[in-house]
Amino acid sequence: MKYLKVVSLVLVALLVASCAAQLPQKDIDAANAIMSEAEAAKADVYAPTEYQAAVDAKAAMEAELAAQNAKQSGKDYKQLTELVKAYSQAATAAKNAATANAEAAKNDVATLLTDVQNAFNTVKAEAEAAAGDAKKAKKAKLDLNAINAQIANEEQAIAAASSANDSGDYATAKTSLTTLKDEIATLQSSLEAAGFTAPAAATTDAAAQPATTNQ
Repeated sequence: MKYLKVVSLVLVALLVASCAAQLPQKDIDAANAIMSEAEAAKADVYAPTEYQAAVDAKAAMEAELAAQNAKQSGKDYKQLTELVKAYSQAATAAKNAATANAEAAKNDVATLLTDVQNAFNTVKAEAEAAAGDAKKAKKAKLDLNAINAQIANEEQAIAAASSANDSGDYATAKTSLTTLKDEIATLQSSLEAAGFTAPAAATTDAAAQPATTNQ
């Protein structure tokens, strides 16, 4: 009987131990790894909504983990397990969205680089035509000095956007090129309204010149 009693106590102890709350550390580590991948994919830039959701999910998980760790006894990781799962899913969504959106931005930049470079070549030729007929330009109230300064700034901005694209910073390149496209279009409208157009050769060269793209 004494032997059976000891065995029973051991079995009860083992049962209690097996039923004790288990910290889902492996799941937490896995979720954190996915979050690191999302951050490496620049989810904060290319998928800000999804990234913020992942950040919030991580904060909720960490708050619950801290609450359970603060307990001397009666730890219960059921809620934590659910929060870890939600965090993992949110981090995965952020990583996937960032990867997809970055690829889309890369394609957009490739198109923008071509469009902006061609438009710039055209407007530069029109500005040179205006400079060649200062009297006509003055009559049209064109500020040739301001136009030349804008042309120089736009040429530098295109080079900077191209460099950003080459380094994989598609978000910066896209923002810059979108602004440039509008600025160039406005200048082109002013020059053409004043009667200045690019020579046919310049337009042809602009269309033929390839934009710098990321390899």
